[in-house]
Amino acid sequence: MINSDWEGPWVTADHAFDIMRQGIEGGERLFAAISAYDDYLAYVEKKQDYEPGNTLALIAPFLIAFGLDDDFLTARVKDNANFITGSIKAIEMLRGHYTVNIISTSYHQYVHYSTYLAGIPVENTYCTWFPIDDYAMDISDTDKELVRQMADTILSMPELDIDMNTDPGEMDDAVVGALHQLGNFFWNELPSTGYAKMLKDVRPVGGTRKYNAVVTALEKEGLGLERSATIGDSITDWKMLKNTKDAGGLALSFNGNEYAISNCNVAVMSGNCMVTALLVDVFERSGIEAIEALVSDWGWGAVKELHGQGEVDDSIYNAFRQAFTGSEFPHAVWVTQDNMDETIRVSKHYRSSVRGTQIGALG
Repeated sequence: MINSDWEGPWVTADHAFDIMRQGIEGGERLFAAISAYDDYLAYVEKKQDYEPGNTLALIAPFLIAFGLDDDFLTARVKDNANFITGSIKAIEMLRGHYTVNIISTSYHQYVHYSTYLAGIPVENTYCTWFPIDDYAMDISDTDKELVRQMADTILSMPELDIDMNTDPGEMDDAVVGALHQLGNFFWNELPSTGYAKMLKDVRPVGGTRKYNAVVTALEKEGLGLERSATIGDSITDWKMLKNTKDAGGLALSFNGNEYAISNCNVAVMSGNCMVTALLVDVFERSGIEAIEALVSDWGWGAVKELHGQGEVDDSIYNAFRQAFTGSEFPHAVWVTQDNMDETIRVSKHYRSSVRGTQIGALG
């Protein structure tokens, strides 16, 4: 069974980033700051009961304050459903043999529409439910103005350069002050406004909720975690990747950042998703040991030999060969402590190349 994130492994967009960029002046910088604050809460402060990916709850008040609505979110989906090369064909081939579930932090407007284009039924998707128009009816103009003023404050803050290795004792005083302002706004001011119900109800599918979705999907078919081919690329995927790896399943990072690579067993770097189809098929047919052997001796020779042994589906192998003959061969690495730093460096390069510098830099 395949249990995969959506944005990153299969599509280039980050829908939440795009709707803020396209709908709010300065929205790209606003989103980047809130995303960095999300990383800080999850990895540095380790805030109790806080899940990576709650960025989608934190940005929700700003979407409403600046007048974005369901029609806007849905219209942007049609502009932003940009698939990575080979993804539609790879998904079609995998669905011919295996169950493909999409487990995404993104709002339902994006996930339901874009996965439909890839032929994935809605019952095989898990994502963040966000009826924005219903919530907007409870918000007063005064509360909207409060949030718009905070947006101006955030845009005047210094850049929050935060990742999983950030040492809070070495942070600049200006950054510490900005983090304090953000904390006071989100956890003291907003809960006393009309946004309170939305803040309570919106539960982004990230971190533990993504992992729980993997378990739920497996239980539907009576499978254990060791049978999951789990695919991710970012901070919201770390727990489902780590738990899959620890259980003996395939935890695959596709153009992932440090959060994904430090918790996976296989890192893939490519501009074409047919490599994912090949590796998943090998895992499903022959298990994680076959994957380790293949990736540890990665190259055309090893792939051809495995196909000759009948451990790769003919159609998937032929599609892989067509995708990469005469073009750059994909990177695939069995991740260890010794090669992790270099793998992160190369993977982040591919991440920015395939998804763009701004999206690639997000946690």
